Amino acid sequence: MGDLSRLIIRFCAALFMMIFVGCTEQSSSPGSSGGPIVSDSEPNPDIDQDPELVNSFDDLLIEDGFIFDMQRTVNIDISFAQKQGFTEISIFSATDPITHTPTNLLEKAEIYNATKFNSSLSVPSYAESMVVVINGDSYAELELPIDKTNRIHYLVE
Repeated sequence: MGDLSRLIIRFCAALFMMIFVGCTEQSSSPGSSGGPIVSDSEPNPDIDQDPELVNSFDDLLIEDGFIFDMQRTVNIDISFAQKQGFTEISIFSATDPITHTPTNLLEKAEIYNATKFNSSLSVPSYAESMVVVINGDSYAELELPIDKTNRIHYLVE
């Protein structure tokens, strides 16, 4: 009986939403206010594409090579040759060009009695590598490349 009552409640909620959305669409139609719809924006002559012919944002061509894929998920797999007692891992997205120190901390993790570290991070799409610092030793920082499958694999020996 409990499943049937939940099903009835869901059906009623869905029916209510369909009626409510249908009423708001009818009241906001162009002829309902009595006057014509006036657009404040003028067409942009710099746009080469007809907006009605574009199927998605990825099909749009915008100046300076801009793309809408601004970030991607990168899977990081760091393996250690020996079991680690206590290890701190810091992952950065860049290195400062002046001071040559890692910047833009993305994740800081600690592992204990483990031989592997796995993580998934959202990074800017233009990033080609990430900087990994193990146990705060910035002299032993690793700049690891992101491969074509959005993965970083590294074995620490």
